[in-house]
Amino acid sequence: MIKKVLIACVVLLLVGAGGLFVYFDSIVKSGIEIAGSQVLGTEITVSSVSLSPLNGSGTISDLKVANTDEWDSPYAFELESVSVNVNASSVFSDVIEIESVTIVQPAITYESRITTDNIRSLLANLSSGESDTTGSPEGEAGKSIIIRELRILDAQLNLVTAIATAPIPLPDIEMEDIGDDGQASSIADAIGAVLSEISSSILSSNLPNLDDLRENAEARLQDGVDQARDQVDDAVEDLGGRLRGLLDNN
Repeated sequence: MIKKVLIACVVLLLVGAGGLFVYFDSIVKSGIEIAGSQVLGTEITVSSVSLSPLNGSGTISDLKVANTDEWDSPYAFELESVSVNVNASSVFSDVIEIESVTIVQPAITYESRITTDNIRSLLANLSSGESDTTGSPEGEAGKSIIIRELRILDAQLNLVTAIATAPIPLPDIEMEDIGDDGQASSIADAIGAVLSEISSSILSSNLPNLDDLRENAEARLQDGVDQARDQVDDAVEDLGGRLRGLLDNN
């Protein structure tokens, strides 16, 4: 009898632990989507989160940040996988402590106009979104955050213009102690710090100018025209050969 009770207790503990893991992942996923969307004023989606409630290490999969409405490309950031190490107990507190964040090969889409670009639009939207959430500090966006280490490695910038699209590698970005200057940052401030660093990295990169993009686009267009002309010439030659064959047979 005692043995059966012990077995039942073990089974219940295992089921409870499994439920805790699922519940924990769901809390983190919802927190990212809700808090991020609130402060940026645009949609943030996450496919899944796998995070251990025991040691706080895990992965955020397929995180996407939508562009604001005035831009053509659907997303500003597409992160296939984000490795994180979180102080698990802090997830339920007012200050979330993140030991490390590593983002490898993120896709960043960059659209620009004369006076602004889509990254700066997100930053401007961030200020507006932050003011909208100050009245509800108990919500997800009202939490504070500390990030000990953030690394963005092998980022791929997709430069989008009216005449061409060009992929450009960005230098790695490393940041430390975001929100750890004596007072934790709001989530809005932390996101703003990261976006500002990315924007500075883009603007200081060796981006091709419009003349270079135009020349590349014209070259690709000319290659297509030449290829089409060759195909037409081959087809005409083939048809001429067939007609000559018919005439010779007659």
